[in-house]
Amino acid sequence: MKKNIETGKTLIVNGPSSVTVTSGKVEVFGNIIKEKQQVIVREGKRQPFHVLENAEFHVSLGVNATVQEEETSTIPTSWSEALQVVTAMQNKPAVIMVVGKSDSGKSSFSTYMVNNLVSKKTKIAVLDSDLEQSDIGPPCTIAYTYVIKKVTELCELGMANAFFVGVTSPTQAVARSIEGLTAMHKEIMQKHEADYVIINTDGMIEGESAVNYKMQLVNQFKPDIVIGIKSQEELAPLFSGMPTISTHYVESSPVANGRSPEKRTKLRELNYAKYLKDAKVRSLFANYMEIQEKNVLPKEPGKEKGILVGLRNSKKQFLGIGIMLEYNRTRQTIKVLTPVSIKPASITIGRIRLDPELREIPL
Repeated sequence: MKKNIETGKTLIVNGPSSVTVTSGKVEVFGNIIKEKQQVIVREGKRQPFHVLENAEFHVSLGVNATVQEEETSTIPTSWSEALQVVTAMQNKPAVIMVVGKSDSGKSSFSTYMVNNLVSKKTKIAVLDSDLEQSDIGPPCTIAYTYVIKKVTELCELGMANAFFVGVTSPTQAVARSIEGLTAMHKEIMQKHEADYVIINTDGMIEGESAVNYKMQLVNQFKPDIVIGIKSQEELAPLFSGMPTISTHYVESSPVANGRSPEKRTKLRELNYAKYLKDAKVRSLFANYMEIQEKNVLPKEPGKEKGILVGLRNSKKQFLGIGIMLEYNRTRQTIKVLTPVSIKPASITIGRIRLDPELREIPL
């Protein structure tokens, strides 16, 4: 379909869709979309195309996808205010931690920050610690990347490295989650290639265990500022516990996309499929590998089938994910369905099980 949108208005597109700007000037979170450039809006995602000069769009909608018009920009003014605070920081690299409940728009805000900071010729690293809905790595991983261009979504950035935690919630493996974040953060800081490090966190903020976990992150990484995306007062218990840390509130964008737990699971399953594309069965020798989190493996033979695993090389670089098919304890061989062709130095056992259609099932 064709859509003609006037200057100042915003076209909001829900995926799965493809959008092409055939004329005019349009931006998404500060990223100018070139004429004839196709933008894919993934299933379960929503993108705001803000029109800077009268624009014509060609939109192809998938199943259950929709479009709607808004009269103004959907970027809250508090976002630009937070950007000014960040760019005024003298300490480099400046560490910015973004917190907020699930689907509050943390990734959208981080994308907005990234695009505007790239415009200022600065070097940016993004550390994604959202195990459930990772933008940079596979589900169940903590991953980071260096930003070299403006994007409409963080998933467009290539992954520099990742740490496989093996769960979808950090409260299921707090120590391992902090270990992974610490390792990735240390790697970023040692390379001295970033002026800004944006830590995008998971959506758990309410309840004692969630607040305690976030406080552990704050104490571990000592961010220069914690930016909270709030809708009401859900961040008050967390922010009250960090009197010595600079904090800043921003509003949730009106296009923040609330999703049901079922929808979030479906999005993870689509991501499993993405990272397991072209997977083949590989036979690995357990005696020549380090097996991490081995205690998670069921003791009964055959029950390990379908367990998600992470693979790393001898330099602790993440190679990819796989699905364990068999662990022969007598022969000390492990069969894994994975796209990784390099022999791994270590395999980490996860706490997620996938069926042959890559759907999550109870472990």
